[in-house]
Amino acid sequence: MKNIISALFIGCAMLMAGCKKDKGNYDYTTVPLAVIDTAGIGQPRYVERSQVLDIDPVIRYEGGNINALKYQWLIYPYVVGSAATTPSKVISNEKRLNVPIGEKVGEYRLELVVTDTTNLLKSNTVFTVVVSAGIEYGWIVLHGNSEGSDVDFMVTANAVPVAGITPKRLRNMYSANVGEKIPGTPRFIAQNRRTNSLANWITIASSEQFSRMSGADFSLVRENGAFFRRSEEVIDPQAYMLTSSSNDALINNKRLYLFNTTYETDARFGTSVPGDYELAPFMAYMVGFNYPVVVYDQKNGRFARPASTFGSMIDFNAPANPATAAFDLRSIGMDMLFMDRGFSSYTHAFFKSRTGNAYWLYIANFNSSDNGQLAVAKYDMSALPEIASAKFFQTSELGYVDWYATEDRIYAYDFQTTNTAKVVFSGFPAGEKITAMKVYKPRPNFNLSTVEGRLMYVATWNGTEGKVYEFALNGISGEITATPLNTFTGLDKVADMTAKARGSGTY
Repeated sequence: MKNIISALFIGCAMLMAGCKKDKGNYDYTTVPLAVIDTAGIGQPRYVERSQVLDIDPVIRYEGGNINALKYQWLIYPYVVGSAATTPSKVISNEKRLNVPIGEKVGEYRLELVVTDTTNLLKSNTVFTVVVSAGIEYGWIVLHGNSEGSDVDFMVTANAVPVAGITPKRLRNMYSANVGEKIPGTPRFIAQNRRTNSLANWITIASSEQFSRMSGADFSLVRENGAFFRRSEEVIDPQAYMLTSSSNDALINNKRLYLFNTTYETDARFGTSVPGDYELAPFMAYMVGFNYPVVVYDQKNGRFARPASTFGSMIDFNAPANPATAAFDLRSIGMDMLFMDRGFSSYTHAFFKSRTGNAYWLYIANFNSSDNGQLAVAKYDMSALPEIASAKFFQTSELGYVDWYATEDRIYAYDFQTTNTAKVVFSGFPAGEKITAMKVYKPRPNFNLSTVEGRLMYVATWNGTEGKVYEFALNGISGEITATPLNTFTGLDKVADMTAKARGSGTY
């Protein structure tokens, strides 16, 4: 009975305490929170690698200071199951996302985090992004400034009249994919695409950097010393070519390096070809399987070739009939200005005398075995208009015409019939100077044979902006259309350009 009375007393006391009026002073405040409105922009995004992804979200922030918000865009791979996750990467701190996506091909999650800097409250939303490859065919441009170099990729219907390939432009692919610009002064860009194989690489060189990029998605494959089997090799790349004899040929530090393989893991250069030589930065294309590559020894003023892929540098044979030979390959004695394949698959080489102002075009047939009859013809260019001011040369594979350009004029050179030259274009805007000129020669030309040699790309620089002009070209008469087919703007100073082609077969 005593326990029951005690329990009733305690219960009554608690009830009386609960009924006692709370005299505390409380002030309730609603804290504003940013709201990300994803209506209309929340769907999955499909972008090609290096393509700009543009998302401009609507942010509602009732009762708060919208200027106090800061933004962060994060991207990370979409992982299924218990696989290890990859840390997220910040790709922008602006409200509007407008950046090229450099991630490898695959599915990703893109997250926007909005933070109020006054109360540190956060809002977020997540987007699905699927990255695909998109550089099968096109035109690649290497351009740079004092901060480094980068690469743009362009596709036009004129250059790539292939079903399923649409015109586009991808800007600054290297920095988008690697995370920084190419250090040093830009030098060259070249493609290696072997048909019916997995060999599909793009080689980029500057004064400080040597990079191999994937030709499928432009991801970095290897760089600098990783190109060589010997770590002590000097990194000073000057020219690169996949020759028609299927050798990768590199001129580095004025020396020749070779390898022949379709497997990227083994695609490295050994020591340079032995011999006493210093090479001009050019190689002859279309030499069949007679020689690994043909080069020009600037030091000794001669054409030369390696005896084999692993052999030493040797001279060509003496002319079979010196009295009637056009010239002696072993004794040119001039400085090379340019060399490439021309009409009839002959090699066209442009020279300047080491004393005086003589200019020459030498033509050789390196498709034949070394029979002492490789010299075809030579033409004195010394009297051509503005030839002493020529900075760029190109060759036609469709007719007896080549081109040279000063800083603001392009000349067509009829070497076979009249040995004269005429201006075919001089209509660049005031202040623009030519920095690069290339005839469209995709190698291999799978699906592109109807347009090969029928376009000319010319890059200019006006001191603040680089441009690339695409012209229609007559490879027989040398004429260039008065109006460009396309003009690409917003580049840094262009150093080099090349066609990007695909092979044939399975890959």
